[in-house]
Amino acid sequence: MEGAELPIALSLPPLPESVSEARQTVAQVAAAVGADRDAVELAVAEAVGNAVLHAYPDGKRGTVTVAASREDGALVVLVADDGVGMRPDPASRGLGFGLPLIAQLSAGLEIGEGAGGGAELRMRFPVPARDARETGG
Repeated sequence: MEGAELPIALSLPPLPESVSEARQTVAQVAAAVGADRDAVELAVAEAVGNAVLHAYPDGKRGTVTVAASREDGALVVLVADDGVGMRPDPASRGLGFGLPLIAQLSAGLEIGEGAGGGAELRMRFPVPARDARETGG
């Protein structure tokens, strides 16, 4: 995906293979705009993985959306689902490290609820100024 075009928007089923698709797409975008590819890739994989594991209990179906754009000197990535939203789950299979890891990897994390329910995570990753990237500085 050389010369990645922004904005991007993916609409994915809540299946494990969607984590890989989202991860690969945002990694290519991050590399193209100069953001920390590893940080973006891992944070998005965690966010999409959380949606796949937790948003649709009891076999409910829905959509996981991954969108990315460049805003105010940052790559902004939104991972949203239309599932049950964020709530405590004592039966969770996760260890509870996903959100703290995402917060550590990103320069900013906002967690909210979508207009129709579900969860939204908005992550910001610094991007060098275009002039600095073009001149190598």
